Amino acid sequence: MFDLIIRNATLQDGRQNIDIACREGKIVAVASNIDGDARDVIDAEGFLVTPPFVDAHFHLDGALTHGNPMSNQSGELYEGINIWNRLKDTLTAEEVKDRARRICLWALANGTLHLRAQTDICDPKLRAIEALIELRDELRPLMDLQIVAFPQDGYLRTPGAVETMARAIEMGVDVVGGIPDYELTAALGQQSVRELCELAHRHGLLVDMHTDQTPDPQSRQVETLTAETIRLGLGSRVSASHCPSLANFDDYYANKLMAQMAVSGMNVVVCPLTAATCWGVMTRVGELYEAGVNIAFGYDCVLDPWYPLGTADILDVAHMAVVFGRLMSATQQTRVFESITYQGAKALGIDRYGIAEGCNADLVLLQARNPIEAIRLQPPRLAVVRRGKIIATQPKRSAMLLFEGDERLIDFTQKNLMDTKFDTSLSN
Repeated sequence: MFDLIIRNATLQDGRQNIDIACREGKIVAVASNIDGDARDVIDAEGFLVTPPFVDAHFHLDGALTHGNPMSNQSGELYEGINIWNRLKDTLTAEEVKDRARRICLWALANGTLHLRAQTDICDPKLRAIEALIELRDELRPLMDLQIVAFPQDGYLRTPGAVETMARAIEMGVDVVGGIPDYELTAALGQQSVRELCELAHRHGLLVDMHTDQTPDPQSRQVETLTAETIRLGLGSRVSASHCPSLANFDDYYANKLMAQMAVSGMNVVVCPLTAATCWGVMTRVGELYEAGVNIAFGYDCVLDPWYPLGTADILDVAHMAVVFGRLMSATQQTRVFESITYQGAKALGIDRYGIAEGCNADLVLLQARNPIEAIRLQPPRLAVVRRGKIIATQPKRSAMLLFEGDERLIDFTQKNLMDTKFDTSLSN
């Protein structure tokens, strides 16, 4: 007797007519026509079943604050930082936690069960850290949060940030963050990278730095982060987030650097939505893929000083990555989908992730036939499963066309399921 069986699924690698059996929170069988009964049975009807989505970069502490105390008129990074600095001292831990919880539930309903939260520590009271650590523990049955201790105003630039970073680590954060390009000089930015990487190494924590958040080709802190990753042997424990300046580096230098990044084993986390609004340029996603660098994606912001829109659906991000990055080939688009699943899981160091025996029974059923169609449609998540239990559902999406007394059901998938009472299309 299984707890759950999903039947007739299409998997991310293209396998079709696959059953997935789950027991005691784990996947125990993946095969065609699994024999046995289950407490819950889902007929996938040939639709796509994937592991849960991974959002590798999100500012939960600022989410849902758009317009408070004002809106970002330019959309640029530094105007957003100035607004946030006016707002954050007025916030309470309870309010931060409430907004973050709402966003996490949005993400969960959209199939994201792993999320990395960049959390400002340039507050002597560490209210956001306190709130999100509590939320991480409360939501553990539903999703996994990683908390980044992020020195928004600069690790060396901000008085007291070294001490608040140490306190945040004592409180139990998962990741050491940084923002080297916001330090007062390039040299101080490099020093912050070295100190923060050594700090994370001593405490056995992951590293995720906002790196070169500017189109300026002279901002080259990613080079220092790459060198420190190699020197300390940190490998995939390190992520460089954003990296828009890399798009404007000289090609000779960029190609040499991307090869070193691949050798280091580090990750690059890209946030296409805010890349479009804050800088008007996105890092070299296609070339980083070709160089062998592991890439993850993040929503970054929802209704906050940097981004006035958003739904916490990581497929929004994947869609923007394809469009903004001009990732037109099927291979490139498939890689984008891998970046919000398997490559994202690698960046966050997630264990027992995937659809195979022994993996956690965390699954998402989408109303799409393959990963590229999922990016195109951003379709309903027909079921979201956590440890073998269904925790969210959405109804199928369709439209009914009425034409001279006949009707036709359109669901927008390439294999369109429709009632074909007439042969004439509306385009004729």
